[in-house]
Amino acid sequence: MYQQYTPHIALTSFIDAYWTVSVHTRQAQQSRILPDGCVDIICNLGNEVPDTDGGAGMLTDRAYLVGTMTQYSVPVMQADTRLTGIRFKPAGFAAFYDLHLQEATDNCIPFAQELVPLLHKAGSDFTAQLDQYFLHRLTNAASRLIAITQDIQQQHGLVKIADLASRHFITPRQLERQFMKFTGVSPKAFSNIVRYRHVHHLIKNMTPGVSMQTIAFENGYYDHAHLANDIRKYTGLTPTSL
Repeated sequence: MYQQYTPHIALTSFIDAYWTVSVHTRQAQQSRILPDGCVDIICNLGNEVPDTDGGAGMLTDRAYLVGTMTQYSVPVMQADTRLTGIRFKPAGFAAFYDLHLQEATDNCIPFAQELVPLLHKAGSDFTAQLDQYFLHRLTNAASRLIAITQDIQQQHGLVKIADLASRHFITPRQLERQFMKFTGVSPKAFSNIVRYRHVHHLIKNMTPGVSMQTIAFENGYYDHAHLANDIRKYTGLTPTSL
């Protein structure tokens, strides 16, 4: 079962949501996690979550940083899984931590272990405790880049990096460095994720008379095949199966 919670209003520019996942059935459950341009801290308060790619997985009573994903993941949740997560908006992580995020891209690394005892102690009142924790850590770092990521999202990823840099009075090289540090991916890679998410939404909500070819051309793809390859890369599925 997945549940989502809204952080304190002073945090909403940087944190998208707090969330929990719990599995109460005896059978393991599989879910498909898709790239969203965000970074998460995940605290495992229940049984170990194995890594389907052969890694160490998430051990019990450990916290992990999951960097920006550039491909889909299909984790297996065992019985008595209990995860609590903090999903940061693109570039929002830097408002609380000084860490170069490139090393975390498509990776899950141990991080912020002090959150585990805090969550155990907080019990059902965990959102208030997380609010207090992050309000105490809040800085103004990377606020400029947050505005740039919002610009990309408003354009549905259809941006030219040179134009984007010029619009925000920054050189393309500086923009590249800041994106790699504060999101873990390049501005082009981030824009591609944003574009795919917009197209994903359009495909799932297609109206009669709109073709896949039209969606492809209107969103900067060369053709239907180009779009299909992008969807397959990020979701592991075909556009038709969406």
